[in-house]
Amino acid sequence: MDLWVRFCRACPTCEGLLPIKDYNQRNILTVFGEIPVRFPRLMVCQKCNPACCFTFSPAADICKDRATPELLELSAKLGAKFSYREASDLLATFLPDQSARTFTTLRNRTLAMGKRIEEAERHQSWFENLNYPDRTQYELALVGDPAREFVFNVDTAHIPMLKRYGGRTFEAVVGHCGRGGRGDPPGPIFAFEGTHPRELRAMAALALKRQGYADQGEITVISDGAECLKCLTGMLPQPVNHILDWFHISMKIQPLVQLGATAPKHLLSFEGRMERIRWRLWNGQAGRALSLIATVRRDLSRDPVPSIWAHRADKLLETLQIYITRNKGSVVNYAERYRDGKRVSTAPAEASVNRLVAKRFVKKQQMRWSRTGAHYLLKVRASVLNGDLSDRTKYEAPKQPIPGNIARFISPTPPLLKVA
Repeated sequence: MDLWVRFCRACPTCEGLLPIKDYNQRNILTVFGEIPVRFPRLMVCQKCNPACCFTFSPAADICKDRATPELLELSAKLGAKFSYREASDLLATFLPDQSARTFTTLRNRTLAMGKRIEEAERHQSWFENLNYPDRTQYELALVGDPAREFVFNVDTAHIPMLKRYGGRTFEAVVGHCGRGGRGDPPGPIFAFEGTHPRELRAMAALALKRQGYADQGEITVISDGAECLKCLTGMLPQPVNHILDWFHISMKIQPLVQLGATAPKHLLSFEGRMERIRWRLWNGQAGRALSLIATVRRDLSRDPVPSIWAHRADKLLETLQIYITRNKGSVVNYAERYRDGKRVSTAPAEASVNRLVAKRFVKKQQMRWSRTGAHYLLKVRASVLNGDLSDRTKYEAPKQPIPGNIARFISPTPPLLKVA
């Protein structure tokens, strides 16, 4: 602190010493307890800026939250993993001079860390100009090179909302952006509250930046067919290939296959037809699969003896038919992608939803959340799972050079520029 005060006292214009108005004392929280620090308040140089008369504190540049970064990161990690009360009790058990802190202090630290992560991401998107040019044609595919493909695995989750906000749940987007084939690491997690296209586009651009995208390579989006996620294909550098998740297709066929085991005697071919529908969808033949579904539904409607079994089978077939019809253009040859070692499902995103959202927001800790609190906590929890919490808040925007004849405290607008 003393070294920083000595540096701040030097006037950048006349190289003189800034006058000291008075001294204050601030208690800075650390992992080893509370440390009192005495620091001065400095005044603006009256020789260089005679019209300005205000003071500033150098201590605000070092400890804005009156706590060290190590304590803030530790509080954020515990707050992202446990409930705020439990994390506060755990922190007070192992660290000195933390027993008097309430759980609201730890909650504020955790949400402040999430806000810093969001601000760093916003500055990075703005200053690094992450708008990639669209490609006019596909590049030559390299056989046996799954790392050439950039794959987005995205899924949505529902978080309980506070009752006073007038709703039961709100959506959150969880996804991965990685390279490589089936079985390789899916890439870092990104998560945020809501499904706003601007936020979705910014997170996708940052994810491509972290994976080393340089206007080369294939881009693929795998989702469950939700409209809010299908619009992601229009926000990425074109062309982009959208694939319907095979896991969701299989989960809609599996109840029909199980229902075929209890089919009546005059419908013994029902189970075999379901297997043929699965095979056609697995090989990318969505049109033939839809025609077979229509045929099976027509045969069920002609059954002279209506039954509960036929009504149940018809409802499941109708759900599958609507799902495939709405996403017919996203059904690809999954067998070919599987043989090439490429991804065909959003299994990593499904697992991340369970780790990121279900255990902290829904299942283990049944709480209700505001949109802002859930958004910031998702940022922190994703950074903790990625292991880069300390790196996500260190981005600094490039500073514009300040002319030597103008003090660094003020930067007046030239008259001609003000008129313009």
